[in-house]
Amino acid sequence: MRSSLLVLTMLALTTTVADARPKHHGRPKREEASTPQRPRGQSIGAPWEGELVNGTQLPKSDRYILRHPGRTWGTRSTVRHLREAIRDTLLDAKVKHTLAIGDLSAEGGGWITDHHSHQAGRDVDVGLFYRKVPAAYPEEFVSATESNLDKSATWALIRNLVKSEDDDGGVMVIFLDFEVQGMLYRWAKDHGVSEKRLDHVFQYPHGRGASAGIVRHEPNHRNHLHVRYRCTSAERSCRSGW
Repeated sequence: MRSSLLVLTMLALTTTVADARPKHHGRPKREEASTPQRPRGQSIGAPWEGELVNGTQLPKSDRYILRHPGRTWGTRSTVRHLREAIRDTLLDAKVKHTLAIGDLSAEGGGWITDHHSHQAGRDVDVGLFYRKVPAAYPEEFVSATESNLDKSATWALIRNLVKSEDDDGGVMVIFLDFEVQGMLYRWAKDHGVSEKRLDHVFQYPHGRGASAGIVRHEPNHRNHLHVRYRCTSAERSCRSGW
């Protein structure tokens, strides 16, 4: 009797252990290798040695003219900040003509003709506003003078570009000829803008080499603004750099 009970107990234990093992029906499924996703809207490297991955193209608009539509690619952040600044300027200022937009970057970034930078989707050339639209504008940028520059509208544009300075991916620096800065500085001061505010915005009157202001002197920038935006916090391989 004891022998029979022992045999039955051992059979029960064997069945329980066997049932606890995983059951496979046919061959086990192979785990599919995950395909790494390309980062979205990434600026890679520095503005003068970089590339653009999955960029955003600045759309056409009746608010501005794209001089070279094939070179209007930027990061999503850059395009958004730029469009907001243009929109706010046109709401604030009485402009007499559409705005000329020059180059951002090529679709994949990298070197493009006529530029040392504009390689990583965070640079954009923006025209100025004039009291009367010049004959060559907007197909060409036109040098500013005391008599032809619409200082009110151009100051409004710079003011709205600078508004993004504290935002993620906001404006970092704007390049503009020192003398043109002076025209805008004097006009704004005469129209009630404080020296403290103007000194925050402009390098003028402290000298071409001064470490002051968001708007800095750069040769060959008498006829347009060169706006450079920062890397966003999500762009791990981006270098803001001047």
